[in-house]
Order: sequence, then C-alpha cells, then structure tokens
Amino acid sequence: MPSSDATSQLLLKAVRGESEKVTVREIIDALDARSFGMAVLLFALPSVVPMPPGVPTVVGIILLIVSVQMTFGREDLWLPGILSKQSFDRKSLVGAFEGLAPKLAVIEKVMKPRLLFMTGRIGSIFIGVIVLVMAIVLILPLPPGGNFPPALACAVLGLGLAQRDGALVLLGLVVSVVAMIAVSFVTLVFIQSLPELWGWLQRTLGFGG
Repeated sequence: MPSSDATSQLLLKAVRGESEKVTVREIIDALDARSFGMAVLLFALPSVVPMPPGVPTVVGIILLIVSVQMTFGREDLWLPGILSKQSFDRKSLVGAFEGLAPKLAVIEKVMKPRLLFMTGRIGSIFIGVIVLVMAIVLILPLPPGGNFPPALACAVLGLGLAQRDGALVLLGLVVSVVAMIAVSFVTLVFIQSLPELWGWLQRTLGFGG
C-alpha cells in the first residue's frame, strides 16, 4: 500500500518523463502494476480536468477493464497490448496532475486507514462494481460536462481504496449516487434542448424550410 503522503507524488512520477508521449504501460509500471486503487484514481483524473477529445473514452475503457478484474478479485493488474500501447500527450497529463497535486496533498493530510472492511477483499469487489458502472457511463457519448461526475466518483473511490480509507470510500459511494443523478439530468436537458437547437441551426444556416 502506498504511504498516505505519497499519492500525489506517485501520480506525478507516473506521468513525468522526457518523451512527448507517455504510454499506458509506462504509467502502469510506475504504479507498480498491483495497486488497483491507484490505477482507478490515475485513469479517472484525466476526465476530471479538461483534456483533449477522446481521452475520456480511452480512460473509460481502461477503467472498465480494471474494474472487471476488481470484481473477479484479481490481484495483478493486466491490460491488453492494444491498450497498453495507447499513448497520451505527456505535457497535458503532467500539467493536469501538477494542478491537482496540491489539492490531493490537502486531502492526504486527513486520510488514514479506517473502516478497513470497506477496502478489504469484499469491499474491493464492491468498489469494482461501482467503478464498472461509472466506466460504462464515461464511455458513452455524453453531453459537455457529463463526464465529470462519474470520473470524480471513480477518483474518490480509487483514492480511498489506495489509502485503505473506508470513510473516503463511503464518500465515493455518495458521489457515485450523485453522479448518476447528475448525468441523468444533464442528458435529459440535452435531449430536451435538441429541437430548439435544430430550429436555431435551421434559422441560422437557412435550410430545412
């Protein structure tokens, strides 16, 4: 288990380097390949902050694969070669994580191992199921801003699992429920606004009668 004061620095270590691109395999290797909590946290964070289009889908797929392994109680993290070779712009990731590091450092000060049944074997499987649902939502073509709530839920759950902080996991479960409500609301509003948007396009572009 990573030490309670090492999370933010470990995340930065996982993405820093000299090359312009960083592969998923390099990131996983830097996480020691066994910490599912750290993997969930790291791959959820790119959808919490503004990132280039397509990134939420890729990390959603990775989270999906990670969460499936969690639900089956697997101990070693595995990703297929095609995903392991997937690369991200290193500068964007480092910039995003450097911005988040101070916030994580504040949270780390109050984290500690507690309510350990929430992060034990059964608890980890349950967290995996929740992350699985959130990952599916992330993969969907959501309206702008729709990725943030489920990604935040995954980040909180991942951090709680990595630090064995059951109280943080409980908070993550609350955030997950709120995330599903928020995504449903945003999607409903977007669908309801489509006729108005279509009418505006017709008037602006002068087509469709």
